[in-house]
Amino acid sequence: MIVYRHADPRFPFLWEGSDQPESRWQAGGSDPVHCFADTPDGAWAEFLRHEDIRDPEDLEGIRRTLWAVDIGDPPNSVPSSLPRKTLLGGTDSYSKC
Repeated sequence: MIVYRHADPRFPFLWEGSDQPESRWQAGGSDPVHCFADTPDGAWAEFLRHEDIRDPEDLEGIRRTLWAVDIGDPPNSVPSSLPRKTLLGGTDSYSKC
């Protein structure tokens, strides 16, 4: 399975330390979480959402590297038991995720 990830071209495409900032699936100070998209468009969409870019003019001067990574066979996935409101919630829902 090929997955995609955006990265700042000045840095490796994966975090290598525990200094990754806290986020929905990442507790502050813990080992890195690596998120990938299953399409190049999905990787771009996640980058645009994360940076809150809505106007094409805001892309001027932005340089990104798009990585394609072979992660082998798709993993067996288990649906989340968390409520949809928690999965899509704001920063207050991070600890539950």
